[in-house]
Order: sequence, then structure tokens, then C-alpha cells
Amino acid sequence: MTISVVIPAYNEEKYLPRTLESLKKLLRQPDEVVVINASSTDKTGDVAKRYGARVVTTPLKTIGYSRQMGLKAAKSDVVAFTDSDAILPPDWLTYIEETLKQPGVVGFFGGFRIPDGPWWYRLYINILQPILNIVYFRIFGLAMATGQNMAFYKKKALDVGGFPEEFKMAEDLEIAKRLQQIGKIVFKQDFYVIASGRRGNEGFIELLTRISKVFFYYILFHRADKIGFPSIR
Repeated sequence: MTISVVIPAYNEEKYLPRTLESLKKLLRQPDEVVVINASSTDKTGDVAKRYGARVVTTPLKTIGYSRQMGLKAAKSDVVAFTDSDAILPPDWLTYIEETLKQPGVVGFFGGFRIPDGPWWYRLYINILQPILNIVYFRIFGLAMATGQNMAFYKKKALDVGGFPEEFKMAEDLEIAKRLQQIGKIVFKQDFYVIASGRRGNEGFIELLTRISKVFFYYILFHRADKIGFPSIR
């Protein structure tokens, strides 16, 4: 089994080095690292190249588009996605590889935790969200997937259409849902990566309003092309 790690990035010269440093420390090294550079105006592309990543430059569109371009660009059997502000545990790819070798398993979706950000955001992400996600999955079969910790067979993902390119958010939920149609996914909230808590700087009311609108629109209309992430660098 070969594994490509794909990292979408836009103006992430500040955070990307620590993500790539954590990749260097993995017990199971990726067969390639691909950074999807969405036409950054900073030194994101140079940083990625300095760490030996293959850089694919794309137009600045949606996160769904960037992930789909990464899925198509990857050359390995398995594509593992993370984000440009994530720190990966040393056994990240080891665990993913062991999981995807299980009979019938087509995808893996883990969790994330944050060490910083506003107290209310840390409370939600680190304590409440993992519990709620388990409830959603066990009762409704809904995998609240997170883009910084997921992996699946490339061919299987492309067979179900990959990521919706028009999605500004929830593209990770959608790929999990699509893969569930053709096989088993492993959804494990206690195997997590560490991410930046910068999203909490958006503000409590603003974040709650945005997320509520996104998921209401997604659940009711199966679309997520109206509202995206604010630019917090």
C-alpha cells in the first residue's frame, strides 16, 4: 500500500512549517507529500518545496475544489488529508494503514483537538464536540468528518465522485457520506491530530451563526456552496 499526504493551503507560510515538520517525524513515512497551493500571495509554495513536498498550484476557489485537485494529483493507492495548521501524531500513518487494511474498510476519519484559542472554543472542540460526533454517528450514521484527519483509497473516492468542488465547507462530511455508500468507514474520535485554535478568534456569536447556517443548508438541501471559512491567518 502506498500513501500520499495531501495538504490544501492558502497563505499558510506561518503554520505550514510545523505541519511539515510533524510529517518528517512520522514512524511510517508517506510515499509523497502534495501541497495544493491555492495561488497563495505569500511564501507558502516556497515553504512546501523547501520541505520536499510536491507543489500543485491551483486557482483560489473553494476548499472542495482544492481537495478534489489534491485527490486527483495524488499518485498513491491511499490519500491521507490533513490541513496546513495541523500537527500529526507519530503513528498517524501507521494507524491509518492498519485501519485501511481491514476487510471492507474504504475510509478512515479521525478527530482533532486544539491547544489554544478562546476558552469556550477549546471547551467545545476538545470536550463537547467528540461526544456529540459519536452520538451523531451511532444514532444517525452521520460522520462529522474533519478534513485534517482523514484517509481513503483514491480509486474508491473517485468512483463515488470525490469531493464536491463547489463546496465551501462540509466537503469532508460529503466525502465520508459518499464512501459509506460503497463500504465501511472507520470513524474514531479518540485518534486525533492537533490543530490551531485560530478559528475561535472569529467570535462566539459569529462562529455559531455561520456553522448553524452551513449545516442547516447542508442537511436540508445537500449543498454547501454559500458560506465558507473567514480568512483568519
